[in-house]
Parts: sequence; structure tokens; C-alpha cells
Amino acid sequence: MRAEAQRWVVEQMLRGARFALARADSPAQVRALIARAAAVFARKETYDASPPVEMDGARGWWITPLGSPQAGIILYFHGGGFIAASRAIHDPLLAALGRVSGTRGLMIDYRLAPEHPFPAAPDDCFAAWNWMLTTGFDPARVVFAGDSAGGNLALVTAMRARDEGLPLPAALVLMSPVLDLTFSGASFVRNDGVDPMFRAATAAKIAEWYAPGRDHTDPRISPLLGQMADLPPTMLLAGSSELLLDDTLRLSVRLQGARTTVWHGMPHVFPAIRGLVEGDRAIAEIADFIHERTSD
Repeated sequence: MRAEAQRWVVEQMLRGARFALARADSPAQVRALIARAAAVFARKETYDASPPVEMDGARGWWITPLGSPQAGIILYFHGGGFIAASRAIHDPLLAALGRVSGTRGLMIDYRLAPEHPFPAAPDDCFAAWNWMLTTGFDPARVVFAGDSAGGNLALVTAMRARDEGLPLPAALVLMSPVLDLTFSGASFVRNDGVDPMFRAATAAKIAEWYAPGRDHTDPRISPLLGQMADLPPTMLLAGSSELLLDDTLRLSVRLQGARTTVWHGMPHVFPAIRGLVEGDRAIAEIADFIHERTSD
């Protein structure tokens, strides 16, 4: 199928998912929709997944691509709006990143809201990083990568490590990150109805499920509103039609030297979607960035 035709098919299917997500009024419904979407959209990769790993109270598992050297490690923070997890989507995405960059991945299985609201997820993510450091992993060989809500958690974890005087990873990779849960970016209005996956009302519900009764300007919830000094080199990417595009653009302005790419017409976390040529190209660019930061 030609790239243009594949993009059209994906967009039409995403619009159907957008309609269903807009009607979902509980985390359970969102989780069910994501599980159904995984069968249609998720990448296909060959990899080994380890048994669960205990990390100072947090959990995770290793994702090792077959036949690739592993010079570095990607500590991965999965998306899912802080309320859902899909191994069918995120394990293959991490495997693809590892295959192309020559790394292995450690996926964090952080606790999900609303059963475990903020700060459970960022606490688990910080515990995982602290475990890596105390276990003896070289931070210069580790990259934090995350998509959507996971991009938020990756940045929050790096900021907390900086503030507590702990070593930082070699780099950050944030794909379509959710960085401002006050949703003050202009694209939240401008792209409402244009974004093929989400409506603004859907995002607002997720914020309340994640951090009910909390001040959403807290940088631990909305890291875009925090201090950006002394963070590792960062790669940012997003699609031009995303509701949350301005989260990426505003962070790019605040992080001097960030490598930022806006992909025309691409949906939220498009590198995770099977069959998109642009997704393969984005993974290749991410892999080059990771390799630059983790190789001798």
C-alpha cells in the first residue's frame, strides 16, 4: 500500500477511535478501547521479554531485540494517559527503538490512576531510576524515552533526579509528550477537531483521573511549568495535527539545543503505529540520536 493510502486508512481508523474515546466516561472503557486498538495499530517486532523485574518497589521488564548488539539501555516510560498500559503497543515500539539503535530496553510498569493517583506513577518511575543507579548501571549509557503521558513521566523523573543531586541519563527522547495538564497551549483549542485521535474534553477527563483535587500547575504534574536548567540533551517529536503540539513546541523553546521535529499530518505517537513510513523514519532518527549519546 502506498504511503499516502496507508496514512489515509490510519487516519480514518483513528477518527473512529476518537469518537469512541470521546464517549468513554470511565478508565475501564478507555482501557478496553486501547486494548482493541492495539490489534489494529501496534507494530510487529521480534524480541525477548524478560520476567518481571523488581526495582525498589517498582516493577518492569527487559525488552531485548533479537540479533542486535546492546551497547546502551533505553529506560522507557509508556503512554496511556496515566490510566492505561498496553504491552501489545509499547513492547514492540521499544523493541523497534532498540533494534535500530543497538540498545536493550527496560519498560517501567508504573502504577496507574485512578486506582493509584498522582504521585504513585512518578514515585515508581523515580524508584526505577534510583534502582538502576544503585545496581551499578552507567547513567552515561542510559537514555530516558517516553511517549504521551510517559513523556511527562520521563521529564519529571529527570527533573527530580537533578533536584536531588542524582546522576542524569545521557539523553531524553519525548514523543508527543503531555507536559501541561492545565492545557494552556493554543493548539489545545486550535487542533480540537483536527487531531484524529483526541478531543479536548477527553484530555481534560484524563487529567482529573490522574491528579484529582491537585494543583495541575505543580511541575511534578505539568513539568513544562517547572525549571528546565541542567537537563540532558533532549529530542522532541510530535505531529502537526496534535492537540498537544504546543507542549512540544513550548518545551523546545525552553530547552536550548533540543532537537525538535514536527511531522506534518502525523497523529499522536505515530512511531508506534504499524505501517507508517513516517513512523519508520522517526524511529531511525531517534535511534541515531540515542546512538550518538550512548556510544563511545
